Amino acid sequence: MSTITNYSLMFTGIIQETGKVYQLHLQGLGCELILDVSDSLYTEVEIKSNISVNGRALTILGKEILGEFYLLKFYLASTKVAAQYEGQKKLNLERSIRLGEEISGSLFYGVPSGYCQLISKENLSGGGIKIEVLWKNDFLQYLDVKDLICLDGVLLIIRDMAKFSLVFDIYPETVNLTNLVEKEIGEYFAIEIDPIVKKVGQILAKKLR
Repeated sequence: MSTITNYSLMFTGIIQETGKVYQLHLQGLGCELILDVSDSLYTEVEIKSNISVNGRALTILGKEILGEFYLLKFYLASTKVAAQYEGQKKLNLERSIRLGEEISGSLFYGVPSGYCQLISKENLSGGGIKIEVLWKNDFLQYLDVKDLICLDGVLLIIRDMAKFSLVFDIYPETVNLTNLVEKEIGEYFAIEIDPIVKKVGQILAKKLR
């Protein structure tokens, strides 16, 4: 197998597959997260390459095959972050963009801008769902309808918005390929806005101080 090199820490929000938590346990001041992934993703990535796991960029620190399980190992410095993965049936996975790959649309760093709470969920005809999330964050004022954001690493378009909430229509294909439909009312998504919008917001906020 050839070595994969030249990874950059950026993601498209287009989920390639979901993985499962194989093990999550305390290690030092943080936690070790071990994911069971497909054999194709396992083969494609190398130690020290990066994967977005539910919207957070993590570095692969180890690989191991145990019977039918293809395991990737990560270290989480915060037990608070680790708690966000605990108990979830599936986790959204995307490997980072390789330098030289052709891409279109927005790019994301895999660094959540915050966490938003699911406040409503409605089934749509054809197998899609409509969700509304509550996000009391200053960045919300810099967003608009049709802007792109990532929820748990999944690229979505803002369908509607209010003072402290965002509404999304999630298409059947996205429902089937991701874990978004598994969230219950009151649970949280990691949310990341376009890095350019985030930077502009930070600059404007600094000037207004």
